[in-house]
Amino acid sequence: MIKMLSTVILLAAFSAQAPAQERMKVRSEESLFLDLQKTGLGSLNEFEEKKKFFETVKLEKAKIQATMLGNVYENAFEYYRSGNYEDARGLAAKIISIDPNHSDAHMLFEASSQLRGSARPAFSEKIMMEDRFRAALSLYTEGRIVEAHKKMEEVVKLSPNNIKAKYWYAKMKDDLRDYYTQKGGEAYKARDLKGALDNFYNALLIRPKDVRNIEWITRIEDELRQEKANGQLKSALELYAQGDLKAAYEGLRRALEIQPGDSKANKLLLEVKNEIEGSYIASGKKLYGARRYTEAIGEWGKAKPYTANLSYLDKLIARAREQMKREAEDKRRRSEEAARRARQEEERRAKEAEELKKAEEEAARKGVTVEEVVKKPAAGVSAENRLAAQQHYLEGLKYFQNSNYEKARSEWTITRQLDPENADALAGLKRIEQILAGGQ
Repeated sequence: MIKMLSTVILLAAFSAQAPAQERMKVRSEESLFLDLQKTGLGSLNEFEEKKKFFETVKLEKAKIQATMLGNVYENAFEYYRSGNYEDARGLAAKIISIDPNHSDAHMLFEASSQLRGSARPAFSEKIMMEDRFRAALSLYTEGRIVEAHKKMEEVVKLSPNNIKAKYWYAKMKDDLRDYYTQKGGEAYKARDLKGALDNFYNALLIRPKDVRNIEWITRIEDELRQEKANGQLKSALELYAQGDLKAAYEGLRRALEIQPGDSKANKLLLEVKNEIEGSYIASGKKLYGARRYTEAIGEWGKAKPYTANLSYLDKLIARAREQMKREAEDKRRRSEEAARRARQEEERRAKEAEELKKAEEEAARKGVTVEEVVKKPAAGVSAENRLAAQQHYLEGLKYFQNSNYEKARSEWTITRQLDPENADALAGLKRIEQILAGGQ
């Protein structure tokens, strides 16, 4: 796809140089996209695909444009060297219309404009070059090294065979490196680290293998990173003091991304992580005590990104889930027990109704009252009450073993009501009173 794209753009670029299309119009990415669809690329429906496609178009167009303008400039310069200043000026103007920042085109346009229409082009060019050369030397003498270098560079570009200009240009280049180095040092002393870095990089562009500049750049970049990390650390400390632990944690992480070996940031990050983890654990335990197990598990889960002891959190979560399971089982069992008791009560009432009906029939047959027919139960606890009392005692025993003394006391009180002779329930109630009173 990229190769096809490059081909289409190249064709467009070469056709742009044809005489019939010297207006050099730049087509939009959308129109280019539609033309490329016609070549068999198909349609791109996804937004991201279109975005990547257009970015590729921009990159390829920039490359082609740079190459094309370079070729046009060479043609313009050939016109200039041959004394055809009018055509040189025209081509330079076209370059500027496409790329207003093309410095060489601006230089050639100015020189061609100055020389066009001259009766003696060669003589006029020589005078112009001498004027520019002297202007560059004057700027150099005044200590305006940057302007002098730029002016002398124009002389060398417009007059490549000017040996004198080349000599001074090389000398100014060395001085310009020293100038940038000096300015970098001054900026560094003034603690303008970014300005210092810019100057040392400018010096390095002139002499790429200068060890001193490389050392300065390395040093300043380290200090800039440390300065930036200190800023992040200071901001994190302020957030920490305000109690915003999560924001402080993120700030410390950013500081360590800049300076991973910062001991202060690492130490504080550990403390903040411990506090965040501790707050989540405490919150989870409080919810657990209120039997809000799902919320407790959620709090312990939030603590995981900040913990160094993941197994402890997993144990807390497992315990909560086990307790949820146990209580659900107890609830189910109690529900089943309540249903069983309801059935027993219903059966008892049905049995009593049946016995009453039989008693009424027998009383009518014998000509006596129903009370005379129904015999009074023997004194003592019925088997049914004794069974129910035993069940309540066992319930109370479970609560007692889980340290739920109030529930245990309630169950054993019911046991005593159903079976006053139940000695185990009586002993249990006495034991609970001792515990609640502070005994052992």
